[in-house]
Amino acid sequence: MSSTRPLIRILVLLIIIGALVYILHVILSAFIASNSKLVPYVNDVQLGLDAALVGIGGYIVIRIIKYALENYLASRADKVTMRTVSLVVDLVLYTLLVLAILSALGVNLTGAAIGGAVGGVAIGLAAQTVVSNILSGVMVTSSRTLRPGDAVILQSWIWSPPIVGEAERVTLLFTEVRTISGNLVKVPNSAFLGNTVFTKLKEDGSFSYPYELTVNADVPGNLLLEKARNLIEDEFKSMKAQPPEISFYNKNGSTNVFLVMIRLDEMKNLTRYLDVVNKAFERAYWELKGK
Repeated sequence: MSSTRPLIRILVLLIIIGALVYILHVILSAFIASNSKLVPYVNDVQLGLDAALVGIGGYIVIRIIKYALENYLASRADKVTMRTVSLVVDLVLYTLLVLAILSALGVNLTGAAIGGAVGGVAIGLAAQTVVSNILSGVMVTSSRTLRPGDAVILQSWIWSPPIVGEAERVTLLFTEVRTISGNLVKVPNSAFLGNTVFTKLKEDGSFSYPYELTVNADVPGNLLLEKARNLIEDEFKSMKAQPPEISFYNKNGSTNVFLVMIRLDEMKNLTRYLDVVNKAFERAYWELKGK
């Protein structure tokens, strides 16, 4: 209900302004009809009256829109992002208001529209990245695709390898992800939509990380799997952690691919568990290779 109030206010305001314009035009026409000296100026007076009402009404509408937008962004964006969005909104809305006032005054906007189109293209190209980030940020935050505290894998052709970590902040321009190595990565929101695959790692209060391990196929895959699994289970039990599920995932010519599903309670333990898995497969491989 609260989200529709600004729209209702704008509609009511437009109705009131339209009624005032009509009433004032009727009063003005009656007044001019009774005073013949004002007849030559009737058109100018009406245009000025229309422009004044358009300017006042437009300003009030802009204030309502900005108030609603600021309330929406208050819990979703930082101060820098809010200032950026406010500046862009002011530029667009007040430009439209000036054009509306000029149109109400009877100014021919055809020439201005041609010049504005050329300038708009130049400005649009310059601000393309910022606007793309803002629009993507609005979609990411409003759809709850990614929220602070989410543990995710971000896979994209734009970067390699995948970003693995926990989202700390989701703003309209950037999303901050704390990687498993402790680095803070700021990912532009424009890189998300259409370019990035999200894989959420948290399920039932615990994290589950799928790790694909590729090994040369010059040793038997089943023996390598059995030996590595035993080594990994021993190491995980010594750390009082749940051993991962390991399967022979794929065979591709000269390589074997194993899928290791690592379950953990905290993301910060992932690097230690990956170290154990890699060392176990390395040891198992060379032991079989030496036979």
